[in-house]
Amino acid sequence: MRLTKTKYINIAIMFALTFIIATLPGFGKITPFGMKVLAVFISVLYGWITVDLLVPSIWGFAALGLFGLTPTANALSIGLGNTQVVVILAAMAFIGALDEVGVTKAIANWMLTRNIVRKSPWILVIGMVITAYVLGLVGASIAGMLLLWQVVGDIAQKNNIAKGDGLVSFTLMMITAAAFSGMFALPFHATTMIFTGYFIQAVGHGLDVIPFIVSANIVFILVLALMIILGKFVFRFDANQFTMADEIVTQMKNEKVTTGAKIGMVTLAIFICGIILPALFESMPGAQILNSLGIGGMSILGMIVLAIVSTEKEKGLVHLAKVWTRYTDWSLILLLAVTFPIAELMRAADAGIMPTIVGIVLPIVSKMGITKFIIAICIFLGILTQVTHNIVLAAMFVPFLVPLCQQMGGNISTMFMLVFIALNASYVTPAASFQSAMVHGLDRMSTKWAYILGTAFLIITWIVLFTVGMPVCNALFA
Repeated sequence: MRLTKTKYINIAIMFALTFIIATLPGFGKITPFGMKVLAVFISVLYGWITVDLLVPSIWGFAALGLFGLTPTANALSIGLGNTQVVVILAAMAFIGALDEVGVTKAIANWMLTRNIVRKSPWILVIGMVITAYVLGLVGASIAGMLLLWQVVGDIAQKNNIAKGDGLVSFTLMMITAAAFSGMFALPFHATTMIFTGYFIQAVGHGLDVIPFIVSANIVFILVLALMIILGKFVFRFDANQFTMADEIVTQMKNEKVTTGAKIGMVTLAIFICGIILPALFESMPGAQILNSLGIGGMSILGMIVLAIVSTEKEKGLVHLAKVWTRYTDWSLILLLAVTFPIAELMRAADAGIMPTIVGIVLPIVSKMGITKFIIAICIFLGILTQVTHNIVLAAMFVPFLVPLCQQMGGNISTMFMLVFIALNASYVTPAASFQSAMVHGLDRMSTKWAYILGTAFLIITWIVLFTVGMPVCNALFA
């Protein structure tokens, strides 16, 4: 983090909020203890929005100890020792190891050099979107996205397309959205588990794997398809200028898949089968062992394979210490970790926070009916996440909304899936999400088109969620 004058001011405000709110009198059923809990939560939330994810998260752990809410060591143990956090750490390292051995590059090169992709400029765009989605599915969203961005930049440069061009902006946006949609479409990817972790925290169990995969893929693929239709027939981007030069294709075709990448792809295939097959066939031989290993265990076994298998050129395909260091996103890990002790304290009977919130909100939403309630929540959070980081909102609202939906007699799995997808339709502003900040910061991305396409993506996501997503989820999670 680069500490500018503005950052220093916001850090000072974060500290001030903590101590000011902690001294305010309680209201409703909130006790002095509860006001201190709120002080930590609100100050950390402000820091996440205005500073970054790392510093406020660390401050959260310290503040819990300063106010005597729980010893800092205990808060760290609750957060970093949480099962979801540990699994995410292992998954991050394993996906990093796959990228290290060249799996991402090999998959992208193969898909982009197919003859069908080169027959039409729009087929090329669609091919890149499909490639990004598949790379997201296999856990290589960021690496694959960066590679495809580079391909788009090469094409634009070789064809003398100006920066800020509408088609280039559209393609960059769609690659980003597809890569992250693919990642969010499977429940065992690290970032997806951050969101599902809040659901597990609220109800004590996870979502059914197969209904999650089917419903998420239906919604995400339909949204991406409608965005492509919008780009071609409504915005009418001129794709004739957008072709892949022969030398780029030749260069990609001539790049041989390394032995390490082949071993990595086999390892990845076994990993995916080890996660999905026990869910499909619970009575299959070895299902109990595979379920016992889970994502964390399979990730560790995959890393061990890549670390000990030797090739002619080197011993061990990856260096485990480097993989864990390079690919662990501590900003996300610590953000997730600090939410667990804070959320636990916010639900504490001594705090009186949850009874107060329920007493205010329940009389309003209970009059809506469950369908209107879910729609209203998705629209509200979809708008709010454009100015507040989506993971922050998930941490704040999911543990509260899921039990509330259950009280109203609604399908909690359906509500979570719709909220989860709505929160990840977050591309309107740079503050909306990690992926939005990345796409808005691209040199070739037009600022105007970034806001237009981000807004269009949000609206189309709402339409798909309410017309297709809700009935599909209700049927699958029945």
